[in-house]
Amino acid sequence: MATVSLPGGRQASYEIVGQGKPTLMLPGGPGFAASYMRPDAELFAGELQSFLIDPHGSGESSPPPDPAAYSPEGHARFYEEVRRGLGLDSVCVMGHSFGATTALTYAALYPSVVERCIAVAAFGIGIDLDAGDASAEGEAMLARHAAAPWYEEARVVMDQWTERILATNDPSEMEKMMATVLPFYMGYPDRPDVVVALAEFRQHLKADLAAGKAWEGGLYQTIDLRPLLARISCPTLVVAGELDFISGPAQARPIAAAISNVQLRLIPDCGHSPSIEARTAYRRAVLDFLA
Repeated sequence: MATVSLPGGRQASYEIVGQGKPTLMLPGGPGFAASYMRPDAELFAGELQSFLIDPHGSGESSPPPDPAAYSPEGHARFYEEVRRGLGLDSVCVMGHSFGATTALTYAALYPSVVERCIAVAAFGIGIDLDAGDASAEGEAMLARHAAAPWYEEARVVMDQWTERILATNDPSEMEKMMATVLPFYMGYPDRPDVVVALAEFRQHLKADLAAGKAWEGGLYQTIDLRPLLARISCPTLVVAGELDFISGPAQARPIAAAISNVQLRLIPDCGHSPSIEARTAYRRAVLDFLA
């Protein structure tokens, strides 16, 4: 793990995987370190030189001075500082989940430095702004797992998520909660290969509780990318699993519709993490786009 100095005596931690076009690899959360995206970076190691950057407040990256900077715009400004600190010129940006939301934001705010944008499992409309298709889609995806032995415990944690995050002062509590609800993020969490991948994923759950609190204190509920998306000028790929309960087709379609130069790929039989459940289809979608 390396670090780069940022203005104001701050720093960002990162690692580099692969060779090829410099790519800012932006993890989700917010509040989780970038190491969980190593399988994504390794999947494209022959085409992309991925900079797995810990968000501000995660890993060894300095926290932001203001919790409001945990917004997509605040994260985008942080990653722009990192790009400059690393001396990178034009880059690709590739993000997963909240990192995909941030990647889209970054591409909109800094169009002169972004050659391509890849948004995997992005969401652009918060739950307070759209209680329609996205909400119904999410509930249907959760209900698919109702017969699973882990469902009841995980559903309680999911339903109490905001209340419990705002009440705790222990970062490990956020990590334990995420570990419990992880199966919901998969289309087929009990498939043997997915079980193994989730066990590995849990080992990388290092949470920034300040980010979680900012997130649950209003950022997530009110995110609205629609005013920004029309400003994205680079070629953009939007990828979503058809069984993703939080960032499925009901989020992906309006995001893609608002971007002028875009490809939309919906992956069947896949939840929130294509690198786990649909590696072949995911790799093909990205390679076709890069080509």
